[in-house]
Formats: sequence, structure tokens, C-alpha cells
Amino acid sequence: MTWYAHEILVRATPAALQAIRDSALLAPFAYHLHSLQDVDWYLPGHRHGLPQGGLLVIRPVCSAAAQGAQWHEEAILDTTSLPLNPDTLHCLQADIATPLADQVPETSLPAPHLRSMLAALAEQLHETVVYYTCGMWGGDLDFEYCLSYEPQETLWVTDVAERGPHEKRALYQALINIGLMLPSAFFAPHTRSFDWAAHRLT
Repeated sequence: MTWYAHEILVRATPAALQAIRDSALLAPFAYHLHSLQDVDWYLPGHRHGLPQGGLLVIRPVCSAAAQGAQWHEEAILDTTSLPLNPDTLHCLQADIATPLADQVPETSLPAPHLRSMLAALAEQLHETVVYYTCGMWGGDLDFEYCLSYEPQETLWVTDVAERGPHEKRALYQALINIGLMLPSAFFAPHTRSFDWAAHRLT
């Protein structure tokens, strides 16, 4: 079974909610997760909460040429259309292509335009901003990584060849920085049955 995620994650503070609502670019793709009461947790050990104030998710966000872009079957925020923010280029790592080369095709690498925008958003909100992307096939990870901005950029990459504990996954490491610690590898918004429409930002 194929599954992809390409999304921006940030704690839903009042300032973040207002900034995203005011953004003609981001608002059409934004969701505010403030409750998980309708989630089917499958197992008691899966149950997790949300950061204080909830979680803002902007999705799907990727290049139209990225692996999995067409899978979403909905409009994407095409990162090739984003303006470059030169004021935050100094926050970006010099080379993220090398650590991702074994997992991610060149067309799926996050562009400096996206990365500089996320660093600028983190700087504006005084909040950590995370970009998460993942691809799965048959229940196994093909690739998974997170970029975290404070606004300095940090890259977290999951070793998909190693079936280690969930604490070693990129998503777990990145979510800690926005106030969410997962007790297992289960993350409710990453289930096919998750009702995104119920959480659209208004």
C-alpha cells in the first residue's frame, strides 16, 4: 500500500494561526488540529495528544515533480512557485543533498525557496517550524526525513534499512521540538481514515 506525506507542522499559537490565516499562499492548504477525540486509536499504546493550543498542518507541500506529488489527488502547494527569502539563507545547512541521496531522488529534494520560507516563518513566529516528508510502500518506509527551523535548520533522517525503535525516527525527533512526544510510531494524522476536512483552518 502506497502512502505519502509532504507537510509543514507548527504549534498552533494565536500568532501562528493569525499569520497563516493572513497568508494567501498558505491559508488554502492549512488545517488546525485542536482535538483528536474522533480518532480510532486501534491500540491503547497508540494514544497521543497534541501540542498546547493544537497543531497547525499545511499540506500537501512539495514540488510538482516530487515523488508522490500526484498521489495526493488534490491541489498541492507547489514549492517551485515560492519566492526565495534571501534574509534567511544563512540559516540553511550548506548541504542536505548528500545525507538524503540514498533515499530521495533529486526531484524530491526540498528547494532553497521552501527552506528559506520556513526559516523566515520560524523567525517571525518565534516558534519551531517543521517540514515532514515520507513515502511508504507495503507498510515499509521508502524514505522519511524532517527539516526543523528555529530558525536555524536541522535535518533529521530516518534510516529506513534499520527497523529500530520509534524514538529513532525523524518524525519523533522533530515533533519533540514542537511540544509533542509520541509514545509509539503511530501518529493519528498519518492514517488514511483521518478526517482532514473537519480540521480545515477557517
